[in-house]
This record gives sequence, C-alpha cells and structure tokens, in this order.
Amino acid sequence: MCCLMTIAFYLILAGIILKAYTKLSMGWCRANVCLVGKTALVTGGNSGIGYETALHLASRGCRVIIADVADSEASKKRISEETGNCNIVCKKFDLSSLKSIREFAEDITKSESRLDILINNAGAAGFVDTYTDDGMLKGMQINHFGSFLLTHLLVDILKKTPKSRVIFVSSLMSFLNQLETVEDINRPPKVEDKNRHTLIEYNNSKLCNIISARGFSRRLLKHDITVNVVHPGAVCTAIFSMARGRMGGSSWTSRIGHMVSDSSIWMFGKTAVEGAQTTLHCAIDKSVNGVSGQFFSDCKIYWKVPAKAADESFCDAVWAESEKLVKLTAEEKLQ
Repeated sequence: MCCLMTIAFYLILAGIILKAYTKLSMGWCRANVCLVGKTALVTGGNSGIGYETALHLASRGCRVIIADVADSEASKKRISEETGNCNIVCKKFDLSSLKSIREFAEDITKSESRLDILINNAGAAGFVDTYTDDGMLKGMQINHFGSFLLTHLLVDILKKTPKSRVIFVSSLMSFLNQLETVEDINRPPKVEDKNRHTLIEYNNSKLCNIISARGFSRRLLKHDITVNVVHPGAVCTAIFSMARGRMGGSSWTSRIGHMVSDSSIWMFGKTAVEGAQTTLHCAIDKSVNGVSGQFFSDCKIYWKVPAKAADESFCDAVWAESEKLVKLTAEEKLQ
C-alpha cells in the first residue's frame, strides 16, 4: 500500500511539473499594434479559439467579421460590450457547402473595401464516411476544401489591401497523417476502427492546411500577401466534445481512451485564450512582416513540417486535385 501511494505521489508530482513547464514555455503574442482602420475576417469566430481571436482583434480597434455556421449575434454582443468596439459584423456561412462559400465570398467582396487579415480558423472532427452534397468527405471539406476555396475567392480584395496577411490554423497532428496518394484527400482512411478513422481524416486535413498555406504563399508573395500556418497547441475546445458525440463509443476501451486523452489535455493543454496566441502573433506582430510560408508554434517558427508538406510534387498534386474538387474556374486559379 505504501509503495502504491509513493508511486501515485510521484506521478502527481510529475504531472504538476509538466503542467508548470507547459505554462511557462507557452508562446504569447506581445505585439504593440493598433488595428484601427483595419479589417479582419475570422472563420469559426463564434466559439473557442476563433472567438478569443476575434475578441483580441476587436480590443485593438479592428473591424472584425465573424464568419460561422452558427448564429453569432450573441458573440458579437459580448465582444462589443467587453471591448467597446461596435464595428463587429457576423455572417453565417457553411464550409461544408461550396454554394454557401461562394455566396459568402461574393457578399464580402461587395460589402468590404479592404481585408487586412484572413484567418482560416474554423474546423471540425468526428465525421465517419460522411460526404457532403458536393461529393467531398465532410471533415475534409470543412477543414481543407472550404478554406482553400474561400481564400481563392477573396484573393482580389486581399490584393487591394496593402500588406495583407492570411493565416491557416493547422495542428502538429498533421505529422500523423496517412495520405499516401493524392486520391486519399477525398477517400475514407483504410482503417476499420471509427475512432482511428476520424482521427486520421482530421490529421490528413491538417496536413492539407499546411500544403494550402505554403501553396498560397508561393503564389501570392509577389502581390505582397503573406500566408502562414499555425499549430495552436492542444486546446480543449468544443471540437473534442463534438467529435466524441459523432463517434460514440461506450465500450470500456473507449472510456479509458477518453480518460487518457482528458488527462493529457489537462497536463499539456491550453485554454482557448492561450491557443489563440500564435494565430494573433502571425496576424499582427511586426516581426512577421514579410515572413511567409512558415509553420508557427508558440509564436515561433517550428523547426520542421511533415514530410509530405515538403514534397513539392505531392503538394502540387494535392493543389491540382483540390482545384478540381472545389470547381475553380480558369479565372479563379492562381499562377
């Protein structure tokens, strides 16, 4: 009994030390920047990391467009009350619908005169073999194809805005992808366990976010538009509970897996405020002026990207396949 108590004590102590290290080593956006007169668009800005990103930008006087599938009026009201900034706009759109994305982009280009910051933050998980009406895996369409199309459609307004920035929110989970061929970007993972299945699809989509960011960077830098991609950290937001609800899993092995993941999130995880810091760093910090095509974590350039994201021929193939699947016209394609 005494031995077990000693082991438990050291495990708890190790957890506390790891938690303290995680907090102390965390990156924070410390930019001294006024954003009055600038406009930012945050997808998925109604909750989680996106909401905290929108709140912070608004606190600096930025005009913020919250774009979300959910009704964001309550979020808009809270942000305005907390920051005193009434220049907040919320618009509904659905990343799982190409038609909705096109209508939304047309609305933005007609109603806005500039777009300084585009943050492709929205994401989802937990879909198993679910296809949208557009014929794409739903998780991949929300996480990758949707932002890929939206960014293309907003390029013209980004070009009109001096030194505009685009940020894609990815994840270090992208290193655990299983994209073997370009066809895999719209094909269910070859695993039977649905929990692993949805995780792999999520990881694949996060790899595609990095490929997108690097591809846009290469094509848009000549227009003075910088594009970077970030890992926000392991952030305990609604995406985890949504994924669990869609996956189900009431077996004892599933419950143990959830307990382990919850413990890991507690030990190494971040709050939504903390998770928003690297996105904000890339969106507003002066040290990022002219920096493009980089993968950031904890407000610093990460030392590597997944091997597939560094394979130019594979990336070009994913780009071309994505162009085809989102039905870009010849005029909309970037050179």
